[in-house]
Amino acid sequence: MQPELLALIPVEAFTKGGNIFLGLLLILSVMVGVSAVVNLWRSKPVWQKSTTGLLTAINIFFVGGFLWLCWFHWQIYQHLPLELPDEIIGWANQQLENMNRNSAYGMPLYNPADPPRYKIPLWIENEKYYFWFLCYAVMALAVHLRIRNHRYRAILHLFLAGQTAILFFLANPFGRPLERFFNEIGPWYASGPSLMYKAGYFMRLYPKMIFYYNAEYMWFHPPLLFISYACITIVFISSVFMLFRRDLQVEKIGYEHAKLGFFMLTLGMLLGYPWALKAWGPNWWWDPKICSSLMMWAVFSTYLHTRLYANKKPMWYFTSILGIICFAAMIFTFLASFYFPGEHTFQ
Repeated sequence: MQPELLALIPVEAFTKGGNIFLGLLLILSVMVGVSAVVNLWRSKPVWQKSTTGLLTAINIFFVGGFLWLCWFHWQIYQHLPLELPDEIIGWANQQLENMNRNSAYGMPLYNPADPPRYKIPLWIENEKYYFWFLCYAVMALAVHLRIRNHRYRAILHLFLAGQTAILFFLANPFGRPLERFFNEIGPWYASGPSLMYKAGYFMRLYPKMIFYYNAEYMWFHPPLLFISYACITIVFISSVFMLFRRDLQVEKIGYEHAKLGFFMLTLGMLLGYPWALKAWGPNWWWDPKICSSLMMWAVFSTYLHTRLYANKKPMWYFTSILGIICFAAMIFTFLASFYFPGEHTFQ
């Protein structure tokens, strides 16, 4: 990161504090994972009260880390305004007026008395994994408190331990915070660029600020989808368990999370529609992520319909298999953002 940016926002303090949260989460999750492995192979449960305490502590640290992310985003909002040199404000506003005349969705003109600031949501780059796994941790604790089957609990705990390991080793939101964002804005804050360079770079940064980072839909569309992903994970665990044992309480838990997840997925997809029109125009429909999301929605809908007949033995297992397919479709949909070119591509 450029020294100019390091002088403006407390990146080092954020990284150190965040790594403390993440390190404590990893230690607690390893303990939960060990308990899960032991309970998965035992006929009688052990360490159940201790595991409840560990899960509670994990949720506390997850929330603490999330609040730490909120603090860092507030620092970005306060200390990184997109300030234009006085000499090019008139030119920039003229360019914006020209662009607005040819667009259905205009951009606000630059106001030197109130320069635009980044209002970055809390689920971009590696932070999306943190929010997703935070949602799962809350759900896992709630389900853990409702059900007494120690093997089902063990599978819940193993998934949580695995997600924490992913955060720590592969998707740390604190280690190199918002790396792509800071690479984008870094040249703007570097010392020495000419006015002509500043003018051109402003016309590159400002539209993305308006239509992506500061878009109101960004505060609803992604988090609703990540909540649904956490629900689908519970559905998957319940479906796997149902293949080996007929337990009505497990089936009920899976169905409850399926209904919540389907509602969140549907609402999130619907809210993405007007945002897509605003940001990309009419050519958004064939984006690979959107096509795969529709596929996942269709599979999820089928699962919910077949559940109406889950009391029949053949349908019990068929519904379980569909729940597993829902999870596989979710993973495919998420990975589509990495491997297929389109508007949603992360890389």
